[in-house]
Amino acid sequence: MLDSRGALAAEIAESVKLALHAKQSAEQLNVTVEKSLREEARRSELKLAYLRVSATGAFSIFLLGRLFLSKVSTIPPPTIGSLGAALAWTTFSGVALLLLRKDWYKPWLRRAFPITDGALLVAAFGLTRMGGDPFAPFPGLATTFAVLCVVLAFTGAFRLTRSAVELTTGLAMLALLLTMAVGWLSPLATGGAVVAVLLSGALALSVTDMIRRVVMNEVGRVTLDQMYGEAQRVIDAREEILRIVAHDLRNPLNTISMATSLLLEESADATRTSQLRIIRRAGERANRLIQDLLSVTTIEAGRLSVAPRKVSISELLHESAEMLQPIAREKSITISVIAADDLPSVRADPSRVLQVFSNLVGNAIKFTPAGGSITLSAERGDGNVKCSVRDNGPGIPAAQIPRLFGKFWQAKRGDSGGVGLGLAIARGIVEAHGGTVTVESEVGKGSVFSFPLPVWNGESARNDSGQWSTLTREIPSQSAPA
Repeated sequence: MLDSRGALAAEIAESVKLALHAKQSAEQLNVTVEKSLREEARRSELKLAYLRVSATGAFSIFLLGRLFLSKVSTIPPPTIGSLGAALAWTTFSGVALLLLRKDWYKPWLRRAFPITDGALLVAAFGLTRMGGDPFAPFPGLATTFAVLCVVLAFTGAFRLTRSAVELTTGLAMLALLLTMAVGWLSPLATGGAVVAVLLSGALALSVTDMIRRVVMNEVGRVTLDQMYGEAQRVIDAREEILRIVAHDLRNPLNTISMATSLLLEESADATRTSQLRIIRRAGERANRLIQDLLSVTTIEAGRLSVAPRKVSISELLHESAEMLQPIAREKSITISVIAADDLPSVRADPSRVLQVFSNLVGNAIKFTPAGGSITLSAERGDGNVKCSVRDNGPGIPAAQIPRLFGKFWQAKRGDSGGVGLGLAIARGIVEAHGGTVTVESEVGKGSVFSFPLPVWNGESARNDSGQWSTLTREIPSQSAPA
């Protein structure tokens, strides 16, 4: 037989779970971040390519200018080695810029470009020294080479990975040590340049980490905003469906209930009367389910209205016990009330508090075995009266207690006694009264659900002035666990 209530709850829970499952996981978020960083690194590499072309272009113009001036003045022309170095570096810079402008950027180019830069830097230094170029002796060419090594170390920051910074720093240091080994740089100049390269590399690492944190935070913020927006749309759609279904079902159910009551008044046949009573009880259960759905949507929307007034808590306890006694009697469960005669009156909405007791006691009846007992009690607290519902049922495992007040959550899946809204509604009503529901339970010994109600005092009377007021609190929603 199809359990429509369980099916409705399962369908809603599955819709939410599927919607949330479609969101980006932590791994997908990391992929998104890396993709964003790779795209930013491509743009940075393009900027670096323009700088490289500009530098090599300026160097080539300088050499060509010297070559032209050597024809009309005493300025010595550049050597073949200098021209060869300029040609090689200009060619590489042009090819790199062309590839990047065509959006051809692969991860391995993050390593290929700096390695080529380092190799050409050393080669250009060696070629320029050949042929007795007047700019080759120290400090002109050596200083330029050291500065370019420092720049090379920092270019790793443009590629936005720590490994790229470590590579460029290592290449710059290797170039310096290699030139010192062949006698092109003095040990003292090499030592100073190495220190500058290390400082440049440390700065590049800091810049890289900072940029990665900024990108990670921004991508994470955008992703979370999208997740929140999508989840909110799912929740809003679900709540709208619940409101429509509840509204459209109440009218025909009320018609069925009224017609059944009329037929019961006219029925004299015992079998027919029994069947009509079954129909009426089914209609009443469906009505209670609809009311629960409406109540939980009202609570979540922060529009729960309570009309507080001066109420005797002892009368509420006895009224609750009398109301639920017939249901308990069917399972041979006894309901008792323990409340001192001198308990102060409380400031509460009696119909709402009765709903809380109905949900808590009804839940206790459902799980307490036949022959068990349930106790409703109240005791004076600090500015309030603490109400409790105690049972000697099987108790609640500690792992399940944090999930008790989630909507549509049930300790036993497929339970035909409801869809798991009673405790969520009870919590919402108690919080609208300024309190909270607490749970104490021990497996095998039973459970105790407690909540406070504020004591009625002169200030309460002045605030209410004999009129009905509305307390509206935003009750945080809690989705059913998957």
